[in-house]
Amino acid sequence: MKMACLFAFPAALAMLCSCGAVEEQEAEALEPSPLPVTAAVASTDTLYEVIEVSGRIASARTQDLVAQIQGVISEAPGFEGMPVGEGEVLFRIASGSAGAELSAAYAEYQRSQAVYQFECDNYDGELTDQVSRMLRATTGLDNAEAALARARTGYGNATLTAGFDGLVSGVEVREGMTVYPGTVLGSLVDPTSLRAEVDLDERQLSRCVVGYPAYVTLPSLGDSVVAGTVESVSPVVDPALRAGTVTIALPPVAGLRPGATARLEIVTAVHPDLVVIPEEAVLVRDARDMVFVIEGGKAQWRYITRGPSGRGWVAVAEGVSSGEQVITSGHYSLAHDAPVAVVQ
Repeated sequence: MKMACLFAFPAALAMLCSCGAVEEQEAEALEPSPLPVTAAVASTDTLYEVIEVSGRIASARTQDLVAQIQGVISEAPGFEGMPVGEGEVLFRIASGSAGAELSAAYAEYQRSQAVYQFECDNYDGELTDQVSRMLRATTGLDNAEAALARARTGYGNATLTAGFDGLVSGVEVREGMTVYPGTVLGSLVDPTSLRAEVDLDERQLSRCVVGYPAYVTLPSLGDSVVAGTVESVSPVVDPALRAGTVTIALPPVAGLRPGATARLEIVTAVHPDLVVIPEEAVLVRDARDMVFVIEGGKAQWRYITRGPSGRGWVAVAEGVSSGEQVITSGHYSLAHDAPVAVVQ
């Protein structure tokens, strides 16, 4: 009988151990697997409030080339985008009448000058300023000088020259074409002095400050981002559009062209030393802003009081401290105290 008991005891002990192991395995099986999430660390930093808007790239220096006389184009730029130097002739308009008018005006000026000089030399009396003005009028010298100036202007308008170093753009005419006063011939742009321009409504316009930074994203250059500065803010609101223009000064950017599209983030306020988190970390539950903070490998539900936001960041006044880890993705269906694993 004693031998039977001795054999039964180890068997019972083995059964108990086996049951404990099964319970542990069942408990492990019931423990949920950590959910994969991404996270970011809350930090103390400067937050920039911005206006996000689409704009355009323009040249700060542009020269419109417009015909002032009637004639035939005898010289024009060879191709669009041709580089030219300051003072170089861009268009030449052949006009025989302009040359003839200049010659006639010059001859009349010389005749009037000679008559005036003769009258001065033979004047009987003191040649005062008043007398000199009278003689200029009676001899026709004043009118001759004015006519000569007009003729010179007309003859000079037969050539259009570059006012600065730049690139020819928008050539509208070719050699042999007849043009008239007011005909647009083309334009000249300076590719080294580019800026971004945007029209803002009157509410946004009032928030812009000259000298504040702006961030310009350029789709034509692979979405590269260039830091600029607010150069000017229109002091007048267009009554028809209820808008005004803001210009952003840009540094030289290789490959950037006037007319290109630009996405602008214009800074309107600067807030230093705030606790900031990525905007995507913030959810809305029960009509309140909240985030999930990771503590001990688990997601902790936290309501927050948010401050200003801008450029993808949100300031947190209450609810999150600098250095804490907040979940930025994979958190839409999370529950409080759910186990999580941060993945890159």
